Amino acid sequence: MLNSLYKKFLQSLKNKKLNVFGIFFLLSLFILLMTKLSETYVETIPFTVTYKNLPEKNIINLDTLPSVDVTVSTYGFKLLSYYFYNQDYELDFKKIAKDNDNNYVWLANNGIYDFRQKLGKSVDVISIKPDSLILPFGTLSVKKVPVVLNSSINFASGYDSLKGIEIIPDSVKVIGPLAEVNTIEFVETETLNLEDLKTSVNSSLALDFSKTSENLKLSQDNIKIKAKVEKFTEGTVDIPVTLLNLPNDVVINYFPKQIKVSYYLSLEDYKDVKASDFKIECDYNDVINTEKTFFKPKLIVNSDKVKSANMKQNKIEYIIVK
Repeated sequence: MLNSLYKKFLQSLKNKKLNVFGIFFLLSLFILLMTKLSETYVETIPFTVTYKNLPEKNIINLDTLPSVDVTVSTYGFKLLSYYFYNQDYELDFKKIAKDNDNNYVWLANNGIYDFRQKLGKSVDVISIKPDSLILPFGTLSVKKVPVVLNSSINFASGYDSLKGIEIIPDSVKVIGPLAEVNTIEFVETETLNLEDLKTSVNSSLALDFSKTSENLKLSQDNIKIKAKVEKFTEGTVDIPVTLLNLPNDVVINYFPKQIKVSYYLSLEDYKDVKASDFKIECDYNDVINTEKTFFKPKLIVNSDKVKSANMKQNKIEYIIVK
C-alpha cells in the first residue's frame, strides 16, 4: 500500500497536479510549530490527589478527591504531553503528619520534591497551590470474619479430595463504621461450580460483598482455593471391640467381639493404612445404672489419610455374667 501511495505521489509531482503552494504552506506551518514548541513556557497543571499507605483503620472524610495546581516552566514539547492525560499525584500517608484535630496535613513545601521527581529534570517547578491540604480523617473498626465457600462440587466417579477445598486465607478483615461492622459474621465467596472433577484445583475466587453497605470494605477482594484431587478407593477391616471402665468385680459377655469397618481413602495411600489405625471402644460408664442391654460403640481413626470410615454395626449386645 505504501509503495502504491509513493508511486502516486511521484506521478502527481511529474504531472504537476500537486499544489506547490500547499506544500510550502504546510512546511512553513510545521517549522513554525516546531519553533514554538522549542520555546520555554510557564503553565499551571492541575493534579488530582490520590492516596496510598493510608492506615486501614482510617478513612478520609472528604466527598471528593482534592487537587493541587502546579505551576511549571518547561519546553512546549514537554508541556504538550501533559494535556493528553489526566495528571494524578499519589499522596503517601507515611510521609505526612497529623494534627491534634484528627486531620492529616500535607504541606506543598514537603511535596515539591515529589513533583520534581515525577515531572523530570527538564521541568522547573515554580509554585504549588494551595500551599497545604487539610485532610480530616475518621477511625474505622476492623473485624476478622471467616470466609465461607459458596460451592457446588461434584467429583467424577472414583475421584475425591482428602482435605476438600482449602481456602487461603480462611478469614478476612471487614473495615468500616463499628455499628455496621458488627453486623457481619462471615463473608461468602462467589459461587464455585465444578462438575465431574478429576484434576487438582489451584486458582483464585472473588469474594461476594456486593450486598453490604458501601461504607464497608474488605482487606482483600479475592482468596485462593486449592484441592488435591486423586483416585479414591474403599477398604474394609475387622476391628476388635475394646471395653472401657469395666469394674474388676463385673464380668460381662458381649456380641459381636469385632466389627467390620469400611474406610474411604486415596488409592495412593491405601497400602499405608493398617488395622492398627482403627479402634472400637465401648464405655461401661455409658450403661451403668441404666436398663440398656447394649453399648453404642465409638469408632476412633488414628490416621490422617482416611477421609471417612463407618462401622457396619452400631450396637453391641451384652449380658452381665457376674
